[in-house]
Amino acid sequence: MKNLLVVLTLLSFAACVPDRKSEIVSTIHADSIIPEAQMILMLADAHVIEAALVIARNRGINTKEQGNYYYTGLFSKYGVSRERYQQNIDFYRSNPELFIHLYEEVNKELIAREKNFVKEIPN
Repeated sequence: MKNLLVVLTLLSFAACVPDRKSEIVSTIHADSIIPEAQMILMLADAHVIEAALVIARNRGINTKEQGNYYYTGLFSKYGVSRERYQQNIDFYRSNPELFIHLYEEVNKELIAREKNFVKEIPN
């Protein structure tokens, strides 16, 4: 009986914790949601930026200014603020199925881009 009381108390506390997903959805207006097709391209570009920064860091280069420069260009290219981009990341992340689908498309985009830069060596 004592264990049941403890479990019920814990469940009641869990019910009082605000739902993060509804909090995220309520903080972003529908007209602020970046369309999926644009978000895919932005995320693909962001991953290319991150890859470039990793290469530079591996060469011992301080990448803070370089990263700010690249991301400022990214946000300018798509006409999106850093804050709106982050809100959209949070929005898409709050729906795991949508987020997984989004990243499957990002992966396809990156693979398509890679084909433009990598030539296959004939056997």
